[in-house]
Amino acid sequence: MQRFLHKDATDGSHTVKREWAPLFVAFHGKRKAEGITGAARFSPVGSSYEAGARIAALTRKLIGSDDLGTATDLRHTAAQRLVDAGASHEELAEFMGHSHIQTGLVYYETSATHAERVNRALGASDVYRRVAKIAHDRFISPEELTLLKGEQQIAGVPHGIPIAGIGGCSSGQPVCPYNPVTSCYGCRKFMPLHDKAMHEDVLAAMREVVVFFDQSSLGDISSPVYLQLQRTIAEIQVVIEEIEGDNR
Repeated sequence: MQRFLHKDATDGSHTVKREWAPLFVAFHGKRKAEGITGAARFSPVGSSYEAGARIAALTRKLIGSDDLGTATDLRHTAAQRLVDAGASHEELAEFMGHSHIQTGLVYYETSATHAERVNRALGASDVYRRVAKIAHDRFISPEELTLLKGEQQIAGVPHGIPIAGIGGCSSGQPVCPYNPVTSCYGCRKFMPLHDKAMHEDVLAAMREVVVFFDQSSLGDISSPVYLQLQRTIAEIQVVIEEIEGDNR
């Protein structure tokens, strides 16, 4: 019965989880049809142990195997499949009835598909590496960067990380409606600094943000911030690869 209930944080009472309500409606209808009223037991099951035994017996009968069958097995399997399908930390906690989103982190640690999504955001997945050349104006040297007007020198603090000196903008930051740094990589008006180490530092910083988002349960792969980080990392990698090609 514990699996069907969750504790109300406001007054300590227990209420039926919404997704299980149809089961109790069906039980109630069955009781009425059988003429059961008064203080009779709501369910014919005498204990939680008996309920678990019945679930296990029925499940094993349906799947024809003893490998999976207990209510706990079904609960863990459902949770793992949710994570593998891309459920967020909040969605998993809601499904499991957890009070804290950190409780279900073990499912993410063992999920190959979640690891792949994080690797894709980090630009570490061979399957999702960008092969197309990202458009940008041209590379510039450190000397050329110093000669640009201040408004053309790109600087910003994306996700709290101060970044400057990555290159210039042919139009100038004041006339650009997008966020500096994260939106510059891949922009045709961007003039990246011809300095591999500089862009590698920015890449490492952006990857740290992705890891932080994932570990703090903010890494919802459908969120605009997460998708922008993924795109920015991929485009930084392209700039680095272009510089590496020039140096060969």
